[in-house]
Amino acid sequence: MTNQKKEKRVSYNRFGFKMAILSQTFMESVQNTFSNTFGNKKNTKVIAPIVDGQVDEATKKVENLKKFIQGSQKNMKKIIQSMEASIEAEQNLTSLLNDESVREDKDVDLRIRYIKVADSFNRDNKEKSRYLIPLKNYEEWLNTFLTKAIADTEDTIRLCNQVRIEIQSYASCLTDAKNRLKYEVEGSIEHLSDTKIVEESEDHLEKARVRFAQLKIQLREKADMLELKRQVDLPNYLDTVHTAIRLYHQSAFSIFSAPRDTEVESIHTSNESITSEGVNSLHSVPSSIPSSLPSSLPSSLPTSIPKVNSSLSFGPR
Repeated sequence: MTNQKKEKRVSYNRFGFKMAILSQTFMESVQNTFSNTFGNKKNTKVIAPIVDGQVDEATKKVENLKKFIQGSQKNMKKIIQSMEASIEAEQNLTSLLNDESVREDKDVDLRIRYIKVADSFNRDNKEKSRYLIPLKNYEEWLNTFLTKAIADTEDTIRLCNQVRIEIQSYASCLTDAKNRLKYEVEGSIEHLSDTKIVEESEDHLEKARVRFAQLKIQLREKADMLELKRQVDLPNYLDTVHTAIRLYHQSAFSIFSAPRDTEVESIHTSNESITSEGVNSLHSVPSSIPSSLPSSLPSSLPTSIPKVNSSLSFGPR
């Protein structure tokens, strides 16, 4: 009967030991996470994880890289959204201007300008859609890099920190049990219980150290892989984005620039809506142009947009 009680007590102590370690590890992990996240400076009895330079250095590098990737992805997404909104607005303006040009039957010059601006917007939104693709590819790569590669490395970091706390907890329990054994009577229930705790603590401590060494290797490999992707993939995407934006701006400049020969001049003489003296002053002749004008104007006005030679070069005058 006495042996059965001893076995039950030993079994209970073994279960209680494991539960105590598990509970302590969980609480320490939660408290450390809470303190790091919310900056809680309250003095609490927390077992600090063992110091490891390799893990701490890898953690710092991953944190800095994550901050850069997050900021890049967020702002690149804003640029893409603004360009998509601009494309939609230009498409709507193109339709409005084309419809208005059809209805305009009095002012031929105004109708020509409707069609000219509509054509410019239409060409611009097509170019914008074309060069938007490399920007989307870069944003998708940033998102994948953040949610896959960096997230996986962060999981390994969390496991490393958890095992570090476990090692410290097992070491603390082992030290306490060994100190109690010095003052306990050999053969007593307390002495047997603490002896078992020492044995189990040493066993768990050794396993935790082996696991921690394996996790350190995994973390170092994943951190090196992140750095390799940063050095190889990121420059290629940055070059592609820079080239796309540069080519788009060159294209937009050519679309909205005036050809080097004369522009289509404003012709409002046949517009009966312009009668007031104040409005007429808006179309006054600049001082650099001779004050004398031809006594007669052409009897026929152009009814179609003159075709622009495609071989003309565009650029600053």
